[in-house]
Amino acid sequence: MKAIYLFTLFIFSLFTGQEKIKYNMPDYEDVMMTSNTYNLPFNVNFTSSTYLQNLKRLEQKSNGEYLNILEYDKNGNLIYKYYRQYVSENWSGKYLTIIERNIYNDKNQPVKTLILHSNVGASLNEYHYDALGNIILVNNTGIPIIGGNENSWRYIEGLLKTEDFDKDKNILKLNNKKNKSSYVFEYDFNKKLVKAFSKDLPSNHDFHIVYQFSDSNQLMSKTVLDQGKIFYDNSYFTDYKDDKKITKEYDEEKNLKQTTTEYPENKFTVIETVNTEYKFDQKRKYFGKTLIFDDSFTQDNNEKTLEKYDLDKYNIPVKMTVEKNGKIDSTVIFTNKYEFY
Repeated sequence: MKAIYLFTLFIFSLFTGQEKIKYNMPDYEDVMMTSNTYNLPFNVNFTSSTYLQNLKRLEQKSNGEYLNILEYDKNGNLIYKYYRQYVSENWSGKYLTIIERNIYNDKNQPVKTLILHSNVGASLNEYHYDALGNIILVNNTGIPIIGGNENSWRYIEGLLKTEDFDKDKNILKLNNKKNKSSYVFEYDFNKKLVKAFSKDLPSNHDFHIVYQFSDSNQLMSKTVLDQGKIFYDNSYFTDYKDDKKITKEYDEEKNLKQTTTEYPENKFTVIETVNTEYKFDQKRKYFGKTLIFDDSFTQDNNEKTLEKYDLDKYNIPVKMTVEKNGKIDSTVIFTNKYEFY
């Protein structure tokens, strides 16, 4: 399973939020790429449908600490994403920091993503496309942090602008690294299938990932295969009914372990999850990829948790109230600052 994790860690999202690529590929599967994840607390992200026209920069703070900074170019491309997550009062620096930098070509296609993570290190992805705009190759390299869970690169919390990031010592090292891993994407347009594999593997691609699409280019499944065997723990299968997208995940014995249902609700997106493995139910509501409501229930400890958000005029949180089993547990206040072109 470790080999599977290492391979899927760097699979590239075709930036579905920007709708510039032919296929609706899944999001980049590394949680460090914060612009594409739903599951980090207090993580502000826009999509193409929720992006604020002419937005140049958004800064969000809580208790005087930066939580999010987003910067866009004049074409609406995300060029900088700064994110901080509170860990604990006793942890080094209290917050971990993740910074993402995206660079685009003249077709507004992302050609490079650089990431700094205060507790993990640095990574670089370079993206190559065919004439139709489909991704065909990703080159990856990185600089890992040596040591334990010590937030060793805490210094990056001071990199608040793109120019600070671009001049960073570890980014300069990253850009100069020659040894890179390569991941290839092969397309079978008649069968609506995309195969992804490491370029270093044998030519028969015994270990690879297959993305299957419907005739309308909807992603139907992701399967991870080795020697012809599907690893169900790392695969999923999707169906579409009316306006609902239903994704099912299984364990290695092919027992259903999680069902996720996604559907629109006015200008928001609702994601409902039923997990039989860890026995929890969850209903979340998002504006783009920014969480604005979370109602969850865990069977093992019989705990119901409700996160309710007050929003500003742009539907970005300014206050969160947490209730546990019907009683207020905590509140968090956010301040948002916008700059437009």
